[in-house]
Amino acid sequence: MSSTQVAVVGSSVQGKRGPSRTLAALVASAAFGAMAFGAPASADTTTGGGICNGVMNQKAHRGDVQPNLVKAAARQNAAQIATLVAERTALVTTQNSLTAQITAAEKEMAALDAEHATLVGQIDTVTMSLTKLESDKVTLTNAIAAANTELAILQGQRTSLVDQITPLQAQMTAAQSELAGLETQRDDAVSSLATTEADLAAAKVRFGEATAAATTAQNAVNAQVAAIGVATTELAGLVAEGDAAQALVDAAKKSLADARLALPGLETAAKTADADAAAATAAVVKAEENLRLAEQSVTTFTQQIGTIEGRLPVLKTEIAGLQGDITTKNAEIAAKQQEIAAATATPVADAAALRTQLGTLQAQLAAVNGNGTGPERRREELRAQITAMNAQIAAAEQQAATKTALITALNGDLTKLQGQLATLNSQLSAKQQESSNLQQQLPGLQTSLAAANAQVISASEALADAQAAETTADTALTDANAAVTAKKAEIAALEASLPGLTDGLEAAKAAISEKQGELKTLEDALPGLQATLTAANTAVTAESAEVTRLDGEVTRLVATLGALNTSITAAEATILALQTQLTPLQASLNTLNKQITEKEALLTTAKADLSAFDAKIVSESATLRTLESAKKVNRDAVAAQKAVVAGLQTQYAAVLDRIAAIDGTIALGGCLA
Repeated sequence: MSSTQVAVVGSSVQGKRGPSRTLAALVASAAFGAMAFGAPASADTTTGGGICNGVMNQKAHRGDVQPNLVKAAARQNAAQIATLVAERTALVTTQNSLTAQITAAEKEMAALDAEHATLVGQIDTVTMSLTKLESDKVTLTNAIAAANTELAILQGQRTSLVDQITPLQAQMTAAQSELAGLETQRDDAVSSLATTEADLAAAKVRFGEATAAATTAQNAVNAQVAAIGVATTELAGLVAEGDAAQALVDAAKKSLADARLALPGLETAAKTADADAAAATAAVVKAEENLRLAEQSVTTFTQQIGTIEGRLPVLKTEIAGLQGDITTKNAEIAAKQQEIAAATATPVADAAALRTQLGTLQAQLAAVNGNGTGPERRREELRAQITAMNAQIAAAEQQAATKTALITALNGDLTKLQGQLATLNSQLSAKQQESSNLQQQLPGLQTSLAAANAQVISASEALADAQAAETTADTALTDANAAVTAKKAEIAALEASLPGLTDGLEAAKAAISEKQGELKTLEDALPGLQATLTAANTAVTAESAEVTRLDGEVTRLVATLGALNTSITAAEATILALQTQLTPLQASLNTLNKQITEKEALLTTAKADLSAFDAKIVSESATLRTLESAKKVNRDAVAAQKAVVAGLQTQYAAVLDRIAAIDGTIALGGCLA
């Protein structure tokens, strides 16, 4: 058997599943056939490191093998390879899909980065606009303050003038009022004198009639008081009988009331126990939810801390780069400023002085020309000097224009460099602010993480306590329900015995009510009779006093009328004097009021403009907050997209590993490596 050749197709020598058992059976069958029939099998003799390397030559072990055994092994090898090729094709499709997803995710991440840059630009624009609005608001506020100061001065002048006018007006008003009052009093005094004399005669008649009515009313009151005394004695006897019946009913009602009073307490205790049981159950649910939330917080804070710690080194590198750029830009600005200073310091000829000299020469030439006897040589010298001076003036003006153009160009370069420096400073400030914000967030997140870990421990302990409390509350609820049932049975027994006692009490109460009705009728009639008596006595007293008063009133009115005529004459003289003082003061006050009105109108307009600035500042601030919120959302979206890309890349690597494993297996003829 050791010389038989066997073609082995299947799993590796280490495999111990179904295919290995099949191959063992195949090898045994081939060996048995070789021994039974001795049919030769031709195969080249090769050597290998294992027994699963495709169709292997086993001649050194078993000798010749039947041809059909080799064909069967080849077919099995081909089927295994076809399966692996199909699996590889599916994995390649998955690989292509993952590649497309990664590309799309990276494009989306690039779009989010671009959107982030746009938002940063918009935030800078809104910030600059908000700064300008606040500056304009300060300017307008200062203007309003100045206007308020001027208005306060005018109002102070008006107040001073009003302080002068007010006493005079008050005096004049008082004098006019006094005059009107005196005239009214005089008219009233004349009218009252006639009326009072007529009233005195009528009052004397009414006094006699009131005296007779008072005597009749006193007799009626005395008879009614006697009848009330008799009815009160009879009512006292009936009340004593009713009190005895009431005592029996009260005792029964007290027992019933005590039982009913105890019942709500027991029911409340039962409800409380029920609520306690429900609360204990809710506490268990809440403790479980708190534990879940605490564990979730630990995970969230850990992720946030990792993100910040990863971002801080990147920001540090970016800040260092911006600081280097700022240093370079400052050096360029200093060099440009030196160039401007050098250009400014470069001397040029004074064209104005040269023109003055030219004017002198032209005046001299005119003087020589005007003198017909002057020498021609002097004229030629002056003309030559004038020509040379014109050339010098043209050269000086050209130098000045050249110098001005150079300085303008250098100033333009300096402005451009300063703008670039401002941009770099803005970028540096933003990066430093972001780094500072992250560093400030980190201790808080670390503290929150520690607190969340402590909450996990605390929530676990609270859950155990809540479960123990739930068991105790359920026991208390059972006991409270039993007590309520017993007290309801006691109340039912007391309610059954109460009707018999109540019947006797109702009869006694009916007799008392009847007697009380009789007594009430008598007592109700008494106040009316007493009121009639009181009214009659009051009328007598009033009429007597009225007669006396009217006598005195007639005498007083005659004296008052003379005094009023004297006072009216004095009040008219006072009013004329006050009017003379008041007229010029009122003219000045009208002028000041007009000035104050104009200043208040200007101040109202300025305040309206200030309100408009406030509205714009609020609007710009809201826009800035919206943009900053969008920036934060964009930053979170970028982080989420990076996580998606990382996950896709992990899946992509796993697919590549599986394809490589399948390719290696196919290369080995379907066997595992």
